[in-house]
Parts: sequence; C-alpha cells; structure tokens
Amino acid sequence: MKGKLFCIGLGPGDPELITLKAVRLMKECPVWVVPQGHSDKLTAQGILRTALDRFVDVERESKEILTAYVPMTRDETVLAGAHEENRKAVEKHLAEGRNVAFFVLGCPTVYASSAYVQKRIAADGYETETVPGITSFSATAAALKTALCEKEEPLFIIPAKRDDFEALIDVPGNKVIMKPADRLPEIKAVLREKGLIDGASMVERCGLPEEKVYPKLAAAADNSYFSVILVKKGERI
Repeated sequence: MKGKLFCIGLGPGDPELITLKAVRLMKECPVWVVPQGHSDKLTAQGILRTALDRFVDVERESKEILTAYVPMTRDETVLAGAHEENRKAVEKHLAEGRNVAFFVLGCPTVYASSAYVQKRIAADGYETETVPGITSFSATAAALKTALCEKEEPLFIIPAKRDDFEALIDVPGNKVIMKPADRLPEIKAVLREKGLIDGASMVERCGLPEEKVYPKLAAAADNSYFSVILVKKGERI
C-alpha cells in the first residue's frame, strides 16, 4: 500500500498557532520534510522543535527527517531541478508505504515550496492532502492590532519582486506586500510617491523570538526575508 503526502502549514512562527490537525499528523507520520533555503537556518524545523518541547508529546528520534532544499532564485531551470530532487526523496518513502508530512511556514496554499512537489507527486498517482495553516499576513495584522480588511474593502496580496509592482499598488484596496527583503528602500519610495507611506506598517519574523513590529513602515531601517508589509489607506473608527 502506498503512503500519503500531507502538506502541512505550521503558521507564521508562534508554535501556539499550529493547528490541532497539524499536531495529530506530526504524531502519525513517520517521515517529516522541512524546507531549507540558501541559509543554514531551518526555520520550519525550529518551530517544530519548539512545539514539541513545549506542547506536543512526540519523540523526534522516532521520525526520519528529510531536508528539502529550496533555492532562492527565479531561475526556472534551477527551481525545477530542486523540485524534482525533492519529489524523488519523498516518493521513495511513499512507495514503501510510509506517510510523509511536508511542513512549511504559514499556509501551504500561499507561495509555499511544498506546492510544486505536491503537484509532481499527485501526477505520479500518489494521494496527497493539504492542511492549511494561519497565514503570515493574518498574524501580521494581529501583531499590528488591526484588521486586514473591513466591510467591502478588497485585499490584494502582492509579491514584492513582481515587475508590475507599482501598477498593482495603484489598484484600490488594502495591500499585503510579501517577501520585501532587499527591496525595502524601493518600496518605501513607491509608497511615499503615491501618498501611502503613512498607512504602511511592517512586521519582521512574526511570531518568532526575533519579532519586530513597525507600526510605521518609515521607521524600519532594514528587514529580512520573513517580513510582511501591510498598506491601508485609512482606519475606520
């Protein structure tokens, strides 16, 4: 009997925001997969470790833990190669009848590395399931003590590195800007030019011990890959 792949969201960083379903699958799946980028830091694995130490009764030693390398590049050839290697590593266990839990930060439905591997594995005839997690932008709004949107306000999620970034900022509605690392000065300049800088806020490494909250984006001197910017035209009182 073939194993099943579960793509599981761990939420933004706070281990208390991991869902009960994710916890159950942590316990049940004998194989875990955690993503890793260019950095040696395994953020998802760190969240798992904290959750296990504080809340979940699971012996890590009983699990086989795989690292899924996810290169931080826009080169489609390099990305495809990495996704294919990750597919092979996961399918080796699925073919032997072991269920696999592929953990990602936030939610696996939002710009998640697991989605590309999941598509390939499903195409090969294996059963897969997506387990949603709390998104980084929901946690960011909570940390800023504000709503993402109210009444009929639309909400737009914009990757910071899109070529049409400025055009998307012009679309009416509240904005979430994802992964602004290396582009913060440019983003500030665009928002300032469009009269939106006063309604822009940012949270860096939301839910993690190094969390930084900037109610005013203008005060942020730097940021990391794990940052989210929220742009709102004005608050309703």
